[in-house]
Amino acid sequence: MSGRDGGTYTTPILEKPSYRNSGIIKAVTASGEKIQVARIDYESFENEEFQYIISPFWDIIDVLSPKVFQGIPGIDMELRLEHYYRVNYVPVFITERTPGESREDLWELLESVGLDYYDRLEWLIRTNLRAAIDNLIVERARDERKKTSVSEREVFRKVLEDSQYGDIIEVPDLRVVGRNSKECTKQLNRLMHYGVHLISRKESVDLEVKDYQALLPVFYRMYQMDEENRKNEQKKGIERAKKEGVYAGRKRKEVDEELLIDLIGKFQNGKLELEEVLEITGLSRSTFYRRMKAFREKEF
Repeated sequence: MSGRDGGTYTTPILEKPSYRNSGIIKAVTASGEKIQVARIDYESFENEEFQYIISPFWDIIDVLSPKVFQGIPGIDMELRLEHYYRVNYVPVFITERTPGESREDLWELLESVGLDYYDRLEWLIRTNLRAAIDNLIVERARDERKKTSVSEREVFRKVLEDSQYGDIIEVPDLRVVGRNSKECTKQLNRLMHYGVHLISRKESVDLEVKDYQALLPVFYRMYQMDEENRKNEQKKGIERAKKEGVYAGRKRKEVDEELLIDLIGKFQNGKLELEEVLEITGLSRSTFYRRMKAFREKEF
Protein backbone atom coordinates (compact mmCIF):
# COMPACT_ATOMS: atom_id res chain seq x y z
CA MET A 1 0.00 0.00 0.00
CA SER A 2 1.43 3.36 -0.96
CA GLY A 3 0.79 6.70 0.73
CA ARG A 4 -1.30 9.51 -0.69
CA ASP A 5 1.70 11.73 -1.33
CA GLY A 6 4.25 9.28 -2.67
CA GLY A 7 5.60 5.73 -2.38
CA THR A 8 5.69 3.14 0.39
CA TYR A 9 7.81 5.39 2.61
CA THR A 10 4.63 7.37 3.30
CA THR A 11 2.67 4.38 4.62
CA PRO A 12 2.65 4.74 8.44
CA ILE A 13 3.83 2.13 10.89
CA LEU A 14 0.91 1.61 13.24
CA GLU A 15 2.61 -0.41 16.01
CA LYS A 16 3.51 1.14 19.33
CA PRO A 17 7.03 2.67 19.14
CA SER A 18 9.75 1.76 21.59
CA TYR A 19 11.03 5.37 21.52
CA ARG A 20 9.36 8.66 20.66
CA ASN A 21 10.57 12.25 20.50
CA SER A 22 8.58 15.35 19.55
CA GLY A 23 9.17 18.96 18.59
CA ILE A 24 7.23 22.00 17.41
CA ILE A 25 8.33 23.61 14.13
CA LYS A 26 8.21 27.39 14.46
CA ALA A 27 8.58 30.21 11.93
CA VAL A 28 10.60 33.07 13.42
CA THR A 29 9.50 36.54 12.28
CA ALA A 30 11.77 39.57 11.79
CA SER A 31 10.69 40.81 15.23
CA GLY A 32 11.62 37.49 16.86
CA GLU A 33 8.12 36.10 17.38
CA LYS A 34 7.97 32.30 17.08
CA ILE A 35 4.85 31.22 15.21
CA GLN A 36 3.92 27.55 15.63
CA VAL A 37 3.36 25.95 12.21
CA ALA A 38 3.64 22.17 12.73
CA ARG A 39 4.49 19.31 15.07
CA ILE A 40 7.22 16.83 14.19
CA ASP A 41 7.47 13.39 15.82
CA TYR A 42 10.23 10.80 15.55
CA GLU A 43 9.39 7.18 16.40
CA SER A 44 11.65 4.12 16.42
CA PHE A 45 10.66 0.48 16.82
CA GLU A 46 12.10 -2.76 18.22
CA ASN A 47 12.82 -4.07 14.71
CA GLU A 48 15.00 -0.97 14.03
CA GLU A 49 12.45 0.62 11.72
CA PHE A 50 11.61 4.29 12.27
CA GLN A 51 9.33 7.04 11.03
CA TYR A 52 8.99 10.81 11.12
CA ILE A 53 5.54 12.37 11.25
CA ILE A 54 5.02 16.05 10.34
CA SER A 55 1.59 17.44 11.29
CA PRO A 56 0.94 20.99 10.01
CA PHE A 57 -1.22 23.42 11.98
CA TRP A 58 -3.34 24.46 9.01
CA ASP A 59 -5.53 26.91 10.94
CA ILE A 60 -2.39 28.93 11.73
CA ILE A 61 -0.64 28.44 8.39
CA ASP A 62 -3.67 29.67 6.47
CA VAL A 63 -3.45 33.15 8.02
CA LEU A 64 0.30 33.63 7.52
CA SER A 65 1.82 35.72 4.74
CA PRO A 66 4.45 34.21 2.40
CA LYS A 67 7.01 36.52 4.02
CA VAL A 68 6.54 34.69 7.32
CA PHE A 69 6.07 31.11 6.12
CA GLN A 70 7.12 29.60 2.79
CA GLY A 71 6.37 25.97 3.63
CA ILE A 72 8.26 23.03 5.14
CA PRO A 73 11.11 21.76 2.94
CA GLY A 74 10.39 18.35 1.40
CA ILE A 75 6.65 18.50 2.18
CA ASP A 76 4.04 19.04 -0.53
CA MET A 77 1.85 21.54 1.30
CA GLU A 78 -0.65 21.63 -1.58
CA LEU A 79 -1.88 18.17 -0.54
CA ARG A 80 -3.01 19.65 2.80
CA LEU A 81 -2.62 16.34 4.65
CA GLU A 82 -3.26 16.10 8.35
CA HIS A 83 -0.07 14.04 8.77
CA TYR A 84 2.93 13.58 6.45
CA TYR A 85 4.79 10.30 7.07
CA ARG A 86 8.39 9.48 6.21
CA VAL A 87 8.94 5.80 7.05
CA ASN A 88 12.51 4.46 7.25
CA TYR A 89 13.45 7.65 5.46
CA VAL A 90 14.85 10.85 6.94
CA PRO A 91 12.79 13.80 5.66
CA VAL A 92 14.43 16.68 3.82
CA PHE A 93 13.53 19.05 6.65
CA ILE A 94 15.79 17.00 8.98
CA THR A 95 18.64 16.23 6.55
CA GLU A 96 19.03 19.92 5.66
CA ARG A 97 19.72 21.00 9.24
CA THR A 98 21.19 18.06 11.18
CA PRO A 99 24.45 16.06 10.95
CA GLY A 100 24.35 12.82 8.94
CA GLU A 101 25.52 9.51 10.38
CA SER A 102 28.62 9.45 8.16
CA ARG A 103 30.08 12.76 9.39
CA GLU A 104 33.56 12.40 10.88
CA ASP A 105 32.80 14.88 13.64
CA LEU A 106 29.36 13.39 14.42
CA TRP A 107 30.06 12.46 18.03
CA GLU A 108 31.71 15.79 18.72
CA LEU A 109 28.56 17.52 17.50
CA LEU A 110 26.36 15.24 19.61
CA GLU A 111 28.49 15.76 22.70
CA SER A 112 28.39 19.55 22.15
CA VAL A 113 24.68 19.49 23.06
CA GLY A 114 25.02 16.79 25.76
CA LEU A 115 23.92 13.83 23.64
CA ASP A 116 25.45 10.35 23.95
CA TYR A 117 23.08 8.73 21.43
CA TYR A 118 22.13 9.49 17.84
CA ASP A 119 18.79 11.24 17.49
CA ARG A 120 18.78 13.90 14.79
CA LEU A 121 15.55 15.49 16.00
CA GLU A 122 16.86 15.73 19.57
CA TRP A 123 20.08 17.32 18.28
CA LEU A 124 18.01 19.86 16.35
CA ILE A 125 15.91 20.68 19.42
CA ARG A 126 19.00 21.19 21.59
CA THR A 127 21.25 23.11 19.21
CA ASN A 128 21.31 26.87 18.79
CA LEU A 129 22.50 26.56 15.18
CA ARG A 130 20.11 27.84 12.52
CA ALA A 131 19.71 26.73 8.91
CA ALA A 132 20.50 29.53 6.46
CA ILE A 133 17.81 28.37 4.00
CA ASP A 134 14.71 29.49 5.93
CA ASN A 135 13.39 30.95 9.19
CA LEU A 136 12.27 27.65 10.72
CA ILE A 137 13.42 26.27 14.06
CA VAL A 138 12.35 23.34 16.25
CA GLU A 139 11.66 23.54 19.98
CA ARG A 140 10.64 20.76 22.33
CA ALA A 141 7.02 19.63 22.37
CA ARG A 142 5.08 18.08 25.21
CA ASP A 143 2.43 15.42 24.72
CA GLU A 144 -0.21 16.78 27.07
CA ARG A 145 -2.30 19.88 26.42
CA LYS A 146 -2.52 22.37 29.28
CA LYS A 147 -5.47 24.34 30.58
CA THR A 148 -4.37 27.28 32.72
CA SER A 149 -6.48 29.82 34.60
CA VAL A 150 -4.84 33.23 35.08
CA SER A 151 -6.12 36.49 36.54
CA GLU A 152 -3.09 38.79 36.17
CA ARG A 153 -1.83 40.36 32.96
CA GLU A 154 1.85 39.60 33.56
CA VAL A 155 1.08 35.96 34.37
CA PHE A 156 -1.04 35.77 31.22
CA ARG A 157 1.91 36.91 29.10
CA LYS A 158 4.23 34.35 30.68
CA VAL A 159 1.72 31.51 30.24
CA LEU A 160 1.14 32.53 26.62
CA GLU A 161 4.88 32.63 25.92
CA ASP A 162 5.25 29.06 27.25
CA SER A 163 2.12 27.75 25.56
CA GLN A 164 1.81 25.14 22.84
CA TYR A 165 -0.67 24.52 20.06
CA GLY A 166 -3.92 23.23 21.55
CA ASP A 167 -3.45 24.72 25.03
CA ILE A 168 -6.31 26.55 26.74
CA ILE A 169 -5.97 29.79 28.71
CA GLU A 170 -8.92 30.90 30.84
CA VAL A 171 -9.23 34.47 32.19
CA PRO A 172 -11.91 36.13 34.35
CA ASP A 173 -12.31 38.97 31.80
CA LEU A 174 -10.58 40.42 28.74
CA ARG A 175 -8.78 43.08 30.79
CA VAL A 176 -6.30 40.33 31.68
CA VAL A 177 -5.52 39.95 27.96
CA GLY A 178 -4.93 43.68 27.43
CA ARG A 179 -5.56 47.00 29.11
CA ASN A 180 -6.93 48.55 25.92
CA SER A 181 -8.08 47.63 22.43
CA LYS A 182 -4.57 47.99 20.98
CA GLU A 183 -3.03 45.57 23.47
CA CYS A 184 -5.97 43.15 23.13
CA THR A 185 -5.50 43.13 19.35
CA LYS A 186 -1.81 42.35 19.72
CA GLN A 187 -2.36 39.54 22.23
CA LEU A 188 -5.23 37.98 20.25
CA ASN A 189 -2.92 37.90 17.23
CA ARG A 190 -0.31 36.09 19.33
CA LEU A 191 -2.93 33.66 20.66
CA MET A 192 -3.79 32.83 17.04
CA HIS A 193 -0.13 32.34 16.09
CA TYR A 194 0.46 30.09 19.11
CA GLY A 195 -2.69 28.05 18.45
CA VAL A 196 -4.11 28.75 21.91
CA HIS A 197 -7.79 28.49 22.83
CA LEU A 198 -8.97 31.49 24.92
CA ILE A 199 -11.88 31.48 27.38
CA SER A 200 -13.01 34.69 29.11
CA ARG A 201 -15.72 34.08 31.70
CA LYS A 202 -17.17 37.60 32.10
CA GLU A 203 -17.73 38.20 28.38
CA SER A 204 -18.66 34.54 27.68
CA VAL A 205 -15.86 34.44 25.11
CA ASP A 206 -14.80 31.00 23.88
CA LEU A 207 -12.30 31.37 21.03
CA GLU A 208 -10.60 28.56 19.16
CA VAL A 209 -7.83 29.24 16.66
CA LYS A 210 -10.24 29.30 13.70
CA ASP A 211 -12.24 32.10 15.38
CA TYR A 212 -9.46 34.67 15.70
CA GLN A 213 -9.27 35.62 12.02
CA ALA A 214 -12.89 36.81 12.07
CA LEU A 215 -12.55 38.62 15.42
CA LEU A 216 -9.26 40.45 14.92
CA PRO A 217 -10.61 43.03 12.42
CA VAL A 218 -13.28 43.94 14.97
CA PHE A 219 -10.68 44.59 17.67
CA TYR A 220 -8.47 46.46 15.21
CA ARG A 221 -11.38 48.75 14.29
CA MET A 222 -12.05 49.32 18.00
CA TYR A 223 -8.40 50.31 18.39
CA GLN A 224 -8.70 52.77 15.48
CA MET A 225 -11.82 54.28 17.04
CA ASP A 226 -10.06 54.63 20.40
CA GLU A 227 -7.15 56.40 18.71
CA GLU A 228 -9.48 58.74 16.84
CA ASN A 229 -11.36 59.58 20.06
CA ARG A 230 -8.10 60.15 21.94
CA LYS A 231 -6.77 62.51 19.26
CA ASN A 232 -10.07 64.41 19.13
CA GLU A 233 -10.07 64.88 22.91
CA GLN A 234 -6.43 65.94 22.81
CA LYS A 235 -7.21 68.48 20.08
CA LYS A 236 -10.14 69.89 22.08
CA GLY A 237 -7.93 70.17 25.16
CA ILE A 238 -5.25 72.06 23.22
CA GLU A 239 -7.83 74.43 21.78
CA ARG A 240 -9.25 75.15 25.26
CA ALA A 241 -5.76 75.74 26.63
CA LYS A 242 -4.93 78.14 23.79
CA LYS A 243 -8.11 80.15 24.45
CA GLU A 244 -7.20 80.37 28.12
CA GLY A 245 -3.63 81.37 27.23
CA VAL A 246 -2.04 78.44 29.08
CA TYR A 247 -0.92 76.23 26.17
CA ALA A 248 2.87 75.95 26.01
CA GLY A 249 3.24 73.27 23.37
CA ARG A 250 4.10 69.61 23.85
CA LYS A 251 6.35 68.94 26.81
CA ARG A 252 9.20 66.51 26.62
CA LYS A 253 8.17 63.27 28.37
CA GLU A 254 10.53 62.60 31.25
CA VAL A 255 12.04 59.12 31.53
CA ASP A 256 14.75 58.19 34.00
CA GLU A 257 18.01 58.42 32.02
CA GLU A 258 19.62 55.31 33.54
CA LEU A 259 16.47 53.29 32.87
CA LEU A 260 16.32 54.55 29.28
CA ILE A 261 19.98 53.70 28.64
CA ASP A 262 19.42 50.20 30.07
CA LEU A 263 16.34 49.67 27.90
CA ILE A 264 18.13 50.95 24.78
CA GLY A 265 20.90 48.44 25.40
CA LYS A 266 18.48 45.55 25.87
CA PHE A 267 16.53 46.56 22.76
CA GLN A 268 19.69 46.73 20.64
CA ASN A 269 20.83 43.32 21.95
CA GLY A 270 17.47 41.75 21.14
CA LYS A 271 16.55 41.11 24.77
CA LEU A 272 13.46 43.32 24.62
CA GLU A 273 10.88 43.90 21.88
CA LEU A 274 10.20 47.49 20.78
CA GLU A 275 6.61 47.26 22.06
CA GLU A 276 7.86 46.22 25.51
CA VAL A 277 10.22 49.23 25.67
CA LEU A 278 7.47 51.60 24.59
CA GLU A 279 5.12 50.18 27.20
CA ILE A 280 7.69 50.56 30.00
CA THR A 281 8.69 54.12 29.05
CA GLY A 282 5.36 55.43 27.77
CA LEU A 283 7.19 56.92 24.79
CA SER A 284 5.94 56.84 21.22
CA ARG A 285 7.90 54.91 18.60
CA SER A 286 9.28 58.09 16.97
CA THR A 287 10.23 59.66 20.31
CA PHE A 288 12.04 56.50 21.43
CA TYR A 289 14.08 56.40 18.21
CA ARG A 290 14.94 60.09 18.60
CA ARG A 291 16.15 59.48 22.16
CA MET A 292 18.13 56.43 21.02
CA LYS A 293 19.76 58.47 18.24
CA ALA A 294 20.64 61.22 20.73
CA PHE A 295 22.13 58.61 23.08
CA ARG A 296 24.33 57.22 20.28
CA GLU A 297 25.55 60.67 19.32
CA LYS A 298 26.33 61.40 22.97
CA GLU A 299 28.34 58.15 23.17
CA PHE A 300 30.55 59.17 20.25
